[in-house]
Amino acid sequence: MRYQIEFLRRPSDEDSVCLTREPGARDLRIAEFQAQAWSAQAQAAHGARAWQIRDLDKNGRIVSVELFDGAMQRVY
Repeated sequence: MRYQIEFLRRPSDEDSVCLTREPGARDLRIAEFQAQAWSAQAQAAHGARAWQIRDLDKNGRIVSVELFDGAMQRVY
């Protein structure tokens, strides 16, 4: 596993994680696709309003963020 998806209740607070999922993907685009697929469930069940993806091979650095009311942003 290279990536970890964290769903957030408060998009401006990276410590507001309400659900963590492990996509099992080694490619960021596939991890982003999986995060999008899980978004509706995270919103309904946990009140999530955004997600962020951490690259565990780079000490957990955040590499992608998506607000449910906005566009996806990649962070390098």
